[in-house]
Amino acid sequence: CEWLQWLRHDVGFDSLRFDFSKGYSGDYVKRYLEAASPDFSVGEYWDTCSYEGSGLAYNQDGHRQQTIDWIDRTGGQSAAFDFTTKGILQEACRNGEYWRLADSQKRPPGLMGLWPSHAVTFVDNHDTGSSQAHWPFPGDRVLLGYAYLLTHPGTPF
Repeated sequence: CEWLQWLRHDVGFDSLRFDFSKGYSGDYVKRYLEAASPDFSVGEYWDTCSYEGSGLAYNQDGHRQQTIDWIDRTGGQSAAFDFTTKGILQEACRNGEYWRLADSQKRPPGLMGLWPSHAVTFVDNHDTGSSQAHWPFPGDRVLLGYAYLLTHPGTPF
């Protein structure tokens, strides 16, 4: 915790990003956040979406709930990257399946639909797109993805 205080007060870090948050409990993040008191924090809780055969399943409530559970374990002190929205949005844009952009309750289907103040939305990041390209957004649909994110709840990244 002393190290976090040094980063926060001596170095001047005002925000924290937790990489590979799926690999450790949000309880640890909660302790770090209580020690550092950052202005903002975000966790990269990336898990596999649900699939039916070779296609993305419509219902991603379980995927979204895993992210909410992680945020809950941080005491609600951290936001999380909204991988649920990323997966659904890229599938919708790739295939023109815009019906995917509402869950069964007519809310946005990702984290942004249940806890928008804790949803950090994105089209691609250093893992999904870029040089690693593990799960890239369709290149010819990127502007459409940004238009969606910039007109919906959450913190666009």
